[in-house]
Amino acid sequence: MTRILRNNHRTLACVIVLSACTFFFSSSGTPAVMMKTVTFAAIDSVWVRQFKPFTDTVSQGSKHGTRFVFVGGPEAIPPFEQIEAVRRGVVDVALLPAAYFVPQLSEADAMKLSRLSPMEERKKGVFAFYQELMKKQLNVVYLGKVAGGVKYHFYLKKPVKKPELTGLKIRVTPVYEPFVRALGGVSVTTAPGEVYVALERAIVDGFGWPSIGIYEMGWQEVVRYVVEPGFYQTDVCVLINKARWDSLPEDEQNYLIRAMERVERESYDLCRKIADQEKQLLIRKGIRVIEFKDAAGKFYLETAYRAGWEKVLAKSPTTGSVLKKLMEQ
Repeated sequence: MTRILRNNHRTLACVIVLSACTFFFSSSGTPAVMMKTVTFAAIDSVWVRQFKPFTDTVSQGSKHGTRFVFVGGPEAIPPFEQIEAVRRGVVDVALLPAAYFVPQLSEADAMKLSRLSPMEERKKGVFAFYQELMKKQLNVVYLGKVAGGVKYHFYLKKPVKKPELTGLKIRVTPVYEPFVRALGGVSVTTAPGEVYVALERAIVDGFGWPSIGIYEMGWQEVVRYVVEPGFYQTDVCVLINKARWDSLPEDEQNYLIRAMERVERESYDLCRKIADQEKQLLIRKGIRVIEFKDAAGKFYLETAYRAGWEKVLAKSPTTGSVLKKLMEQ
């Protein structure tokens, strides 16, 4: 049984009562290792569905009986508070995009700017660099990503003829707000749950979002255009409290690492297919594609990455430069 206690409208303080879970044992007969887990999105969302193969794999094959007890999603702990929850050990595991812990680790803002696959990041040292940063500054172990390689797009109510957003109000997150400004657009911040109404009432003219999950949110009903090419990529991280990680036997740590590497590859391939399928579905529903090609496309992408790196390097000139070099080698 999981009991979540709210205090002064904050939900960092959680008490997890695991009496119903004491019947789980490892193959050796010792009590199972229970991992209290929180996710930035709803449990049934496309993002958490990419995480479940990892938790299932570990739960089914762990010799030490590791199990993941889901505390909940954003209704349990608000996404921007989840990094502190896992950092302090209130929960053991968090599924969290980098955008939600940029205030605590400014270099996390560069994760979206990588043009490498998660597997390439491991080979080229990007993963190891981030893992060390997160251990030191966040007190968490960065285990890997799910849903890697999913591009962002702008979805609009009105067409644009060239790569600019002048005169348009765009719903933003910190991920692509500098890019919107660089294209001349007006940034508007709303919660995801308010996007539909904001579009319906003309509070905004469009929004940015990864290329999966649009149909799940129902937003295809209030936009008419999607802009190509896609830019940046998603960075949904699996984070484990460092003390909790250190308490695991070495062979169990290695098992989790191997499981994450496999799921990371499988999720990367699957999400690219899901993105293609969703694009075709949106087109069938009447969404038109605006594609910038040749010089216009080059300008569009160069502007996206220039704006992103300018923000990162302004806050973290030294480590930001190292990351940029690692990602562009």
